Amino acid sequence: MGPIIGLFLYTTYQSQHTLAVMGKKTRLTIVKTASGSKQLLRFFLFRNAVVFLIIALAQPAFGTKKTAATIKSMELVVCLDISNSMNANDIDHSASRLDIAKRAIMELINGLSGEKIGITIFANEAFTQLPLTLDYQAAKMFVQEIETNMISNQGTNIQKALENTYAFFSKNKKLSKAVLLITDGESQEGNPSTILERYNEDGIHLAVLGIGTQSGGLVPIDPERPELGYKRSAQGVAVQSKLNPAMIQQIAAEANGIALISENAYPNLKGLLNDIANMERASTTGMDFEVKKQRYQIPLLIALACWLSYLLLPIVSLKKHVS
Repeated sequence: MGPIIGLFLYTTYQSQHTLAVMGKKTRLTIVKTASGSKQLLRFFLFRNAVVFLIIALAQPAFGTKKTAATIKSMELVVCLDISNSMNANDIDHSASRLDIAKRAIMELINGLSGEKIGITIFANEAFTQLPLTLDYQAAKMFVQEIETNMISNQGTNIQKALENTYAFFSKNKKLSKAVLLITDGESQEGNPSTILERYNEDGIHLAVLGIGTQSGGLVPIDPERPELGYKRSAQGVAVQSKLNPAMIQQIAAEANGIALISENAYPNLKGLLNDIANMERASTTGMDFEVKKQRYQIPLLIALACWLSYLLLPIVSLKKHVS
């Protein structure tokens, strides 16, 4: 209230100063000063104009209305290998292959904008970890919880993984569909050729990310208890898990997809994200949101009305001369 009173007094002072410049004789002859009640009304109008303008600038919103959202989307499924060999620390002694794969998925999620994402985990069996969703925060939480002990039937059955992933996708042919398969490619079981043919027929894009080194690393018995040592063969030799780049490239080639090999603790997925960004999108409508109605127009109209009234109610007026 203080600044408003100050501003009003300043404008009043300017008017009084103008009257003073006229000279007493001229002022008494032709100028009539407004009454006290009119000056009070002018202050009331001036104050209300300022107050309601401030309220309008605050953009008040109350009440709700339903609106339909149209988004351009696609469907993306991450197919993650969680076999025991993913516990090897051949890339970074402080992080397993699985840890690095999870970092890559986090980077992927951070780069998404409107794409639906789902997650399949697999070893010798494949399971749905997360159905297709637009909730990226939930997706990140699911990724953080993934461990190799989530599937007891070990192995690397990429055929079952891709079959489980195929079931994720909707029947909407207008939507682009893509799969990111992350694996070290070791001890492959099953034959993915048949399911890859269906991927080609349905236009499902496949990228295969290989995590690991060709020199390999030891596989811990229990990643949570390093004191237990490493897995050994029947002959008592420590198991050395090695990346299989040939298998990774073969799967990508059969799907007319791309193969990425990473021996970096922080895989660079910029190329993959660019490919995803360039995929054709389909506009989908059907998500109804309740949003608050903007009501700034009401205080703005009141502010304008008060301001015009203030301008039309001068502090002084000309006296009427009687001839």
